Amino acid sequence: MKMKRKIIQYLLNYLSRMILWRYKPLVIGVAGSTGKSSTKEAIYYALRGSFRVVRSEGNLNTEIGLPLTIIRGDDAKRNIFLWIKNILRAFLLFIIKNKNYPQVLVLEMSEDQPGLISYLTRLSRPKIGVISWIGEIPVHAVFYPRAESVYNEIQSLVRLLPSTGWAVLNADNPRVLAAKEKTKAQVITYGFSSSADVRISEYNLFVAGKDLSKTGMIIRLEYGGSYMPLKLERVFGQPQAYALAAATAVGLALGLNFVSVVQNLEKYKILKARTTLIKGIKNSWIFDDSYNSNPDALKSAIIIFQDLVNLIKKEKIFALRRRIMVLGDMRELGKYSAEAHKQISPLLKENADLLILVGQEMKITAEECKRIGVPPENIFWFANSKEAARKAKEIAKSGDLILVKGSRGVHLEEVTLNLMAEPQKASKYLCFEEPT
Repeated sequence: MKMKRKIIQYLLNYLSRMILWRYKPLVIGVAGSTGKSSTKEAIYYALRGSFRVVRSEGNLNTEIGLPLTIIRGDDAKRNIFLWIKNILRAFLLFIIKNKNYPQVLVLEMSEDQPGLISYLTRLSRPKIGVISWIGEIPVHAVFYPRAESVYNEIQSLVRLLPSTGWAVLNADNPRVLAAKEKTKAQVITYGFSSSADVRISEYNLFVAGKDLSKTGMIIRLEYGGSYMPLKLERVFGQPQAYALAAATAVGLALGLNFVSVVQNLEKYKILKARTTLIKGIKNSWIFDDSYNSNPDALKSAIIIFQDLVNLIKKEKIFALRRRIMVLGDMRELGKYSAEAHKQISPLLKENADLLILVGQEMKITAEECKRIGVPPENIFWFANSKEAARKAKEIAKSGDLILVKGSRGVHLEEVTLNLMAEPQKASKYLCFEEPT
């Protein structure tokens, strides 16, 4: 199997370089330990009114997945016939020039193994590199000797940019901003910080009518003395605000008009299983953020959860009674895992009335929560998502607001599915992709 993968990787590398040489698209690379998928999506929406633009889809962000985006192939997994089709398609694309080939490729890059972002950057040669966020305890740390090695790998995206390129960096994250000293490219920053070039100067949640599923946010983006408001329904949370600001910075780096870029972002749609509010059984509400989890992403989700609690109370949307969190393991943290699962306990104590914890690592969290004073009868631990889903369905009541979040391998979409008032609409909200 490893030999077959190596052969496929070699072929895709060769074919990708051929296609890039033939069509010379502008490549935008997106990396980060969290937030990169939403950032990639926002960039796509910001640019699609001005260019023929294509972005990586799903989990196509590795040495196999990223080249598939370049050659316009399909995720073949283990289907040999589909791989043959992909290779033939790439050769035809090289031989017969396609006038509809993208002018811009927005490529997400994974750091799930040492050297991967460096490899993908050298392969695709981006003109613009965007770093969304680098956590102090980053995901995939299990594959690296120390956390700093992950930081360096992610930063390699902008370190390898040409001097004529642009590094788009999050001004609020010191590990991202440190990359400013490692690149010869021009730099444009974004964030809530007053020092950011593209600044998020206002951020507020709203709800359309009394339908909590129509919760959205109003942000104000500032650049060069000008500002633009941006109001989005069904999109909310600081991570989404960061993604929109990053996309605006990319548009500006490409010389696009500030106003038109922000107007393009009015059509931005959130990815499945990210910060979505879904009507639950027994007049409850589910805050589904079940796609993935790591320490920074979980902290952000809890902040948003508290913002939603405050919004519900302010707008009197429904009679909120209990705050419930269903949380799964944060995986691939390596030697940092135990401490990371302990550190979140005070946040859970402060912001949840009931806890349903799933997975072996979350057993550490359960014990720590008891130690710091969370009543044991308010904590339920389960080995897997199926058991947790049964319990969540059993205890759900009218007035509950339920956060669901965990790493992909824990499959907490099982919990959301069991709690949904209309499970037949699951495909609209939930992501069932296998973890990479």
